[in-house]
Amino acid sequence: MDLLKAKKTITDHQYKQLQGSTSIISLPDELLTEVLAEVGSASFTDLYNAKLSCKDFLKLSEEDKIFQCVSLDKFSAIPCNANPKISSFLERCKECRNPESLYRQGMLDYFHQGMTESGLEYLKRAAEKGHMEATYVYSIILLCLGDDNDDHRESKLKGMKILSSLKAKSERQRMKECRERIKRMMWICMWSLKKNIIVRRQQSCLGKEPCKIQKIKNGWLTTDEEVDEYDDVLCESCRCNREITWFCNGQLGTDHYSF
Repeated sequence: MDLLKAKKTITDHQYKQLQGSTSIISLPDELLTEVLAEVGSASFTDLYNAKLSCKDFLKLSEEDKIFQCVSLDKFSAIPCNANPKISSFLERCKECRNPESLYRQGMLDYFHQGMTESGLEYLKRAAEKGHMEATYVYSIILLCLGDDNDDHRESKLKGMKILSSLKAKSERQRMKECRERIKRMMWICMWSLKKNIIVRRQQSCLGKEPCKIQKIKNGWLTTDEEVDEYDDVLCESCRCNREITWFCNGQLGTDHYSF
């Protein structure tokens, strides 16, 4: 971690002391933990190597902060024949509220095990921590659970607000990458017979005149390339409908949707 970044979390006096130090081990434990968390969030392999480099790092790597931030890219969403150490590590990540761990558990519970209440709660917790894929899936589920009736309208409006906010602050390329990651996760979840297929529930158009934008390509609309194409001219509800349709068709393993 660059000393300029480290300065954000320490006093000016401490920063001057660090500049004259020749060893990172001389840093306070709290700052070293932040350094390790930063390393781990980028690469589990780099964190593992750091743990092996000295006893201080090995000790501090057991802090909850590390498990909360560590990247899980090196680990399968459904570890096959995982040894006890890996299982213990992944469980600790979940206990420490690692966003990726919460997201994976939510997806597996909801779509793999059919435990919808538990799955939705895990997805909500991951979304609250800013996990992009969890935010997307959580909003889609809320939209599909809600309708215009008073009993379910709150769910619909909440889902629309979350999804619209996510799209507004994310560039199209980021949204495309998000959908790709979700698609891979969905394929993993759908291996089980206990899968839970979301029933598509289209939202009513909010425009004074119905949105009629539609682009046909070989009889289908192409998902990743076309989903965001007309965001500038569609109403909020119809933008959400395109995401709902993409997601629901994605559960069936198709790369196309109709709208």
